[in-house]
Amino acid sequence: AALPCMGVFSAIRSPNDLMVKFFDANSGKYLLIRSFGERIALNTPIQGSAADIIKIAMVKVYGRLKENNMKSRLILQVHDELIIETHVDEKEEVINILKECMETAVTLKVPLKVDISTGKNWYEVK
Repeated sequence: AALPCMGVFSAIRSPNDLMVKFFDANSGKYLLIRSFGERIALNTPIQGSAADIIKIAMVKVYGRLKENNMKSRLILQVHDELIIETHVDEKEEVINILKECMETAVTLKVPLKVDISTGKNWYEVK
């Protein structure tokens, strides 16, 4: 069970000493600070886990491309996307590798589903 937030401590360093203030988190503008803190506390583990999952998938994709001696290269990761520069003759195989590696990066109670887009450049993919 979550503990109720009683207040917010603010530490301010002045040139000569450290000044600590306590604010009532249940009043006025400090309620906004409390709400922000609660959102961050809930969101951080989710985003951290998502970052770990994409990194695991990235390592798997890189390994499979290298293992299969492919010309295609993993060039960029953006949030939950992996961008691969793919030779035309390897397109279908790379799509299969990408889908498999990303959907099986970790085992969860819910399935990980992947949407794959292709194009001649990044603009066309979006």
